[in-house]
Amino acid sequence: VYIQFLRVAQGSLKELETHVLLAQTVELLDKPNADLLIERSEEIGRLLRALIRSLQERQQKDDRE
Repeated sequence: VYIQFLRVAQGSLKELETHVLLAQTVELLDKPNADLLIERSEEIGRLLRALIRSLQERQQKDDRE
């Protein structure tokens, strides 16, 4: 169940990235700030993927025992 919430968080993060790019396109956000937000969201995405992978591996290990 927790992994499902993390996947929803991944989806929300992708939505945020889309909004940042749109805001930059319509000139509501300048490029340096947009780049910073995208960079940080990519970092958070990597952390989410690592956490999900770790939890899945632990779950598989527990299922085998």
